Formats: sequence, structure tokens, C-alpha cells
Amino acid sequence: MAKKVTFQEIADSLGVSKGLVSLAIRNKYGVSEEMRTKIVLKAIEMGYEFKTPPARKDKTISLLIKNMGVLNEEFWRQCIIGIESECAKENVNFNIVGWTGFKDREDVAMNLLNNKVQGVIILNQCSTSLVEKIDSLNIPLVFVDMISPPAVSADHVMANNFNAGMQAVNYLLKKGHDNILLVGNIDYSFSFLQRYYGAMKAVKHAVRTGKRVECVPIIDCEKTHPVSEVYYNEENELLNESVLEKELKQLKGHAAIVCFNDSVLRRVVALAQKMGLNIPERLSVVGVDNVNYSLEHDITSIDIPKSEIGVQAVRLLIDRMENKRSNSINMELNTTLIERNSVRDLNYEEK
Repeated sequence: MAKKVTFQEIADSLGVSKGLVSLAIRNKYGVSEEMRTKIVLKAIEMGYEFKTPPARKDKTISLLIKNMGVLNEEFWRQCIIGIESECAKENVNFNIVGWTGFKDREDVAMNLLNNKVQGVIILNQCSTSLVEKIDSLNIPLVFVDMISPPAVSADHVMANNFNAGMQAVNYLLKKGHDNILLVGNIDYSFSFLQRYYGAMKAVKHAVRTGKRVECVPIIDCEKTHPVSEVYYNEENELLNESVLEKELKQLKGHAAIVCFNDSVLRRVVALAQKMGLNIPERLSVVGVDNVNYSLEHDITSIDIPKSEIGVQAVRLLIDRMENKRSNSINMELNTTLIERNSVRDLNYEEK
């Protein structure tokens, strides 16, 4: 009979603590993904016998998305990977439903009932009428990166978007920038709105402490929508490129741009290249999302814990399903600034 491999033996082989090995193998908090992977691979190499989690019989979760095109967007792919991995770990059935593929909300509701779905995760956007129809079926709901209608009791998981906006602007201020453009339409999504609020909070704090800051939000809005509509309406454009191009043509000296997501970032970089504005010599840029595009183009970005958002959505949903919890939980995950080489340091230059 083979000798049983212990946590202590794995810890000794890696030079880490037994407690850290325990947290990593049990997929608990307090371990970086890099360290967790290293520990799990070492455990497999040493022949550790992983315990199979108890089956959760007849549990099925549906991920509701607007359309399957979301699967081509790296940000959402990473979220979905987190959802899939956590469902696999918990032995929960998982499927994806694109709600625009159905004729009306009744068809979506019937799909959920026919597949005996016990919980639904709604990703990024969904019509209010459809959410209310699903809620009437008494199926537990968790929203990812959006806010539910007021009448619906549900959990929410998103990044701390307010903090992301503050981090981006504070970093530019630290690098000596006082001419900052905020690029992204706050009527496009709730996360954009929160990032805008966070950015403006950083600007206001800087002004109160005596700093000179010019901040021009580039917002493509023909009218101001009621705040409630910002939660559900994503039919607006990401940004108005003609307005942005006009602003860039009028620039005097160096400028910095905060892009409210990496889709905006792609378009800003393309426009800068078209106009001959080199990054970071002529234009400093900070993105929010930190997908591969930022890495490939050496762009400083605010990292959103994309996969972890998916993991936490599943955990909240299972808890709601099993414990019949009625109170709602709003979870915001911390963001991290990843510094690269897209911002010019003006502190040591004459302005």
C-alpha cells in the first residue's frame, strides 16, 4: 500500500508552511494563484490523493448572457472560466443561455424550467422585464457586473470600480500629470459610471490639496439618462471618437488618458497611432481591465480579478440555493494597478 502524502511533506518540499499548503489544496483565501498552482502541481507530482467533493445531486446553474458573442471577449471569457471551474469543483451542472436567441422572456423562463435550473447567474446586462420574469419563478439570482432592479432580491459580484477609477487618476497625479482625459461613456454601463465617480473623487481631492488639475470627461450622451437606466441600458456607444479626436487636436503639451475599459483602450491607441501621438512620449495612457491587449502593448492598467469574480458568483449562488438565504449580499473585489511603460513621468521635467 502506497504511503499517504501529507500536507507537511508537500510543505517541506516547497519550503512553505503546512497551513499554506492546506489553504491552497482546499482552495481557500489567502493564497495567490501562482502559489496555489505551484502547490497543487507539487502535490500531484508527489502522489497526493485529492478528496473528491461530495456530489450536489440535481443541482444545475445557468449563466444568462445577452448573446454568445460575449464568449469572444477576453474579459468575460475569464469570468466564465472562473464560473466553470468553481462549478466543476463543486460538482454542479452548468450551462450557458444566450437570452437574445429566444423570442421573448416566456421562452427563456421555459428553458430554465425545462432544464430544472436551480440558480441563475446574469452576466453584465439583462432587460428588466426578463429579470423580473425569472425572479417570479423563485429561482435564486446572482448578478455579475450589474445591479438588479430594485424589486428583485439578488446577490451582486463586481470589481470595486470606484476604486479602479481613483487608482488610475491617482497614479497619473503621482507621475506629475495635470491634464487628464477620462474616456468612456458613463451611460454605457454601471461599471463605467462608478469608474467615473472614482476618478472625479481623486481629482477633487487633488484640487482641495492645492494641485492644479484639468480633467475632461469624454462622454457620448445626447441626453442625460435617469440613473436607474444606467444599470440596464447598454445600447449606447463606448465613446465618441470624433469628440475625442477633436480634444486631442487641441492639446497643448503632454496629456494623459484614462480608458474606462480595454475596449475603449484599443480604440484610443488606434486613434493615437493614426494621429501620430506616440505613447508615452506625447500621450500617457492608463487602461482598466488588464486583458492581454494591455500586456502586449505595454500599457499600465488597473487589473480586475476577472476569474475570481466568476468563482465568487458561484459560491454566493450555491449558498443562496442551499441555505434559502433571503438577504442580499453585494460583493466588491479589490483591483490592482499593474505598472508598465505607457505613462511618462513628468516630475523631473520642466513643464
